[in-house]
Amino acid sequence: MLKDQNYYSKKYIKDGYVVIKNFFNGKEIRNFEKNLISVYSKFLNKKINKKNIHDIIQENEKNGNFDDLYKALKNYTKKKPFKSASKKLKKFSNLLFNKKFEPINSGMAIGINKSKRTSYEWHQEKPYYKDVSTIHYQFPILDLCNRSNGTMSVLVGSHNLGFIRKVENHKASKKSINSFVPKKIKQIAKKYPERFITMDVKDVVLFNENIIHRSNNNITNKVRFAGIIRLVEKR
Repeated sequence: MLKDQNYYSKKYIKDGYVVIKNFFNGKEIRNFEKNLISVYSKFLNKKINKKNIHDIIQENEKNGNFDDLYKALKNYTKKKPFKSASKKLKKFSNLLFNKKFEPINSGMAIGINKSKRTSYEWHQEKPYYKDVSTIHYQFPILDLCNRSNGTMSVLVGSHNLGFIRKVENHKASKKSINSFVPKKIKQIAKKYPERFITMDVKDVVLFNENIIHRSNNNITNKVRFAGIIRLVEKR
């Protein structure tokens, strides 16, 4: 375990992120899946299962049913699996960094074919949490995360730039997310190599608040679900 911790720590410091394999067990993953199906069935008023959830969500997205989709997502990320995962990641983080962390919030990145509404452009996490020091985790739910389904990518080592304050707020529509894009992103992207974060179910990626990252286009017929847990360092 100590050997793994040393690797994770060095990798995180060097690259600004590290993938931790098999962090979650089968029972934890099944609980995430069970709650996902239950919550989306309730809020979209459909009998949803693991096979049809992709078509149903894509249909709601196409029809502009953004409010119910958002309500389902927010409700889901407040359920017990996220609370349990937050406690587990808190314990892991305290040990890895020899610091004290507390969960600040949970969320979910959702990638839908032919939709950029929920897709982030290049950004850091720091502009969203300016006054605190945070670390961030993301992990697949239901299916793996890879380049084809639009997994997040990072500019390796870009966390060494620190907090970039000169940004532009990009927002596709009133129902879209905000992306605080560095004004000099073109120059930055030429200096730091882009790497796509591939994760199997049970894996989790830990990434620095200052690493520049983004969502990518999902070219598959399945929705990408990626849970997010953020921790704040206690002062």
